[in-house]
Amino acid sequence: MRVALSLAFTIVLLLPSVLPAQEPPSEEAEQASSTEDSVALPQPERANLVEFEPSEQLSLLLSPEHERWLTSVAPLITEEERQYFLSIGEEYRREAFIDKFWEVRDPDPRTRFNELRFRWEEHLERRPVGVAFDDARSMLFLLHGEPGGWALADGRVVGRCFAKSTELEIWFYGASEVTGERFLVILVKPGPAVPYEYWFEGMSLRTTQRSQLPTRDISQLCADELLPMALKYIREDINYSRFLEDLSTPSSPDPEWLATFAAITTEIPDGSQTFDVTLEVDFPGRNQNRTAVQGVLAVRAEEAGRHEFDGKVIHQFVVVGEILRNDSLFELFRYRYELPFVDEVELVPLVFTRYLRSGPARFRVRVQDVFSQSYGRVDLDVEVPSAIGRDSVRPLPQSPVFKLLREASAAAARGERALRLIPPQEGSVHVGMVRFETQAVGDFDQVTFFLDDRPILTKRSQPFSVELNLGSMPSTHRLRVVGMVDGAEAAVDEIRVNQGGQRFRVHVTEPRSDRKYESSVAAMVQVEVPDGETIDRVELYLSEERIATLYQRPYVQSVLLPGGDLVYIRAVAFLEDGSSTEDVVFVNAPAYLEEVEVQYVELHALVLDGGGRPILGLEEDSFTIKEDGREQTIKRFEWVKDLPIHAGLLIDTSASMEDSLETVRSAALRFAESAIEEKDRICLLSFSSQPHVEVRFTNEVSQIERALLGLRPEGSTALYDSLVYALTYFDGVKGQKALLLLSDGKDENSAFDFEATLEVARRSGVIVYAIGLKDASREKSARKTLQKLADQTGGRAYFVDDLSELKAIYAAIEEELRSRYLLAYQSTSTKDPSEFRSIGVDVDRRDVEVRTLAGYYP
Repeated sequence: MRVALSLAFTIVLLLPSVLPAQEPPSEEAEQASSTEDSVALPQPERANLVEFEPSEQLSLLLSPEHERWLTSVAPLITEEERQYFLSIGEEYRREAFIDKFWEVRDPDPRTRFNELRFRWEEHLERRPVGVAFDDARSMLFLLHGEPGGWALADGRVVGRCFAKSTELEIWFYGASEVTGERFLVILVKPGPAVPYEYWFEGMSLRTTQRSQLPTRDISQLCADELLPMALKYIREDINYSRFLEDLSTPSSPDPEWLATFAAITTEIPDGSQTFDVTLEVDFPGRNQNRTAVQGVLAVRAEEAGRHEFDGKVIHQFVVVGEILRNDSLFELFRYRYELPFVDEVELVPLVFTRYLRSGPARFRVRVQDVFSQSYGRVDLDVEVPSAIGRDSVRPLPQSPVFKLLREASAAAARGERALRLIPPQEGSVHVGMVRFETQAVGDFDQVTFFLDDRPILTKRSQPFSVELNLGSMPSTHRLRVVGMVDGAEAAVDEIRVNQGGQRFRVHVTEPRSDRKYESSVAAMVQVEVPDGETIDRVELYLSEERIATLYQRPYVQSVLLPGGDLVYIRAVAFLEDGSSTEDVVFVNAPAYLEEVEVQYVELHALVLDGGGRPILGLEEDSFTIKEDGREQTIKRFEWVKDLPIHAGLLIDTSASMEDSLETVRSAALRFAESAIEEKDRICLLSFSSQPHVEVRFTNEVSQIERALLGLRPEGSTALYDSLVYALTYFDGVKGQKALLLLSDGKDENSAFDFEATLEVARRSGVIVYAIGLKDASREKSARKTLQKLADQTGGRAYFVDDLSELKAIYAAIEEELRSRYLLAYQSTSTKDPSEFRSIGVDVDRRDVEVRTLAGYYP
């Protein structure tokens, strides 16, 4: 955290105005969106679902294409979704609904296509004729495709077998398109007039009571030798019923998505009060191959609602805009503005910017006055000119707002030149000499590479690549590339190397504290989001006054500056779970303004009595913290039971684990089920010759269970490499972090040694619980390394000969994680940041043990 030392100052807004804008798309995005029919829906705050009644007339007006779509998704769509789809009057809104319908069901949003939609539409064309949608076989086929490829012991390959009476079918999957794992499904027909359903473990092996057929043992059907084999396979896995249910049912989307979609509309509610709003557009420049379209919505100040809050009078507006091309929805955007009331202002301007390809476009924009609950709407047809070879497409309109925003417009429209660093290969930690490539758009006089803010190399011609020495110790590095033209910075890009994917960070890239601005700035914000999380919104502040809330990427806002006053731009990003992070940049800061780095250290301490049991109920004054022997002042004190936990399971799946894996995964599942609450997160990593992330951080235990079922023993043991990777994966996670390692052997083929692994553990702040089985339990050197790793991180090492002990061990770990104290202090150390700082925590009681980090690197 940074604290600015400065004199007190007063902020006066001269003219309220904000400008949403859009960053240039990446090359991948350009390729993935070569047509203009893809829609990125913004994410508004939660809204109640609007009331709607499907009109019989509207439902009759569905196009044949939309009728076919509604039929094709019958097994997936809810009744509420179906009714809302029928109530939509515009074709382009129906298309937007279809895109969002699939988006909220995307099983892995990180990939470039929607796996569920792709499989569903492909399998729909090949669905067995005559099989109804309510038949379990239909859903199985639509989700997983044609069965087949299961090799039996006698060499036969079987995909599906049938009972002669068609009362039983077994479908064999050698490698599912969804899981990539081998599984089978038993389907039974309870009666002559009912569809097939799944057979779950625990059901009777006789036909169900609903059957009107004679009761008989179904094990004699479907080739006698296959059913016993199928039943044996099912019972070897854990909780097969839940596994099968997960496989046969697509993940349900958040039901709030429909309320959110219904709230993002340009339609004015019936009976609402209305006001006049005007829209004027300008084309100030270009952004790569697109034209910057800048618009100013103007609302008469005398008609605008206002509200006094905390001694200040403000306006508040919500803007929803649709951009149509060829009667199709090309883009949808939404912003919230909070602007101060100014007496002498006749019009309240709301400014936005979009980047569009040349050609005709229709802007349909609705402005909602939040305080008066009235609405204004404007439609404007615009011919977007080509920006190729032009810096400004046409003269500015007469509106004074455009003139005041000239600086911000120039920054927002700057994009004819761009640099993009290509990240190194994911899935490993990079050390030593590593080559980095850069993609360049446009010409540059020179390009300079910075590693951890130190200039490393300047190149004046392509290729813009560099080979960097990242050192022998695995750690996070910041790599930045800056392109210069005529002595000015023309493009910049930045990546972080060896960052684990869990960092939640917001960074204000524009304005710059080392530049001077006159009337306006373009506030540009970059957000790094943890794996599996979603940005809810980004709030922008001019000093402490919130001026805009942005619900979709890119996060760019133009802001008018108060003349002569020192102000700062503050950006706060929020995840959907409510957690936040922020960044601040001072604008036109004087030379005497100084930034000071404030270092806070968080410890999660466990206090044990003589019998090794946690001691609870201690107060803050019971603890003493020393860093390098110097006592520190406690700034925060809490009992961790009320704080969220991020836990990781790191499970050895090398070939030597074959006899132990079933018991290990059963115990791991029980830990996840009992220890992980709604506010917590857990991830699963496996390793043999290399590590794999099986499940990213989640609080859905079913995902962990499904991944555990898929673990198969193979390969050797790269223990240290896998530990380094797992600890790095926690990078960016705040609060209590714990890694539960379970392995049966010592390291065999890692590139990193134990000392390097221990250094990474010290830097990570992750509590390590090490569980050693077999050789790791019996061999002295293996025990020593696991014990030291646990001691240095505040965890504990367990050595197990009997696998039945695992359940009790996991229970003890869970108790310890819920019994720790959070101690935070501001370090007074003057040591160099590269030096290790030792920590000691004492409690004013006798015969107790305090477990916490042995020290840290800043």
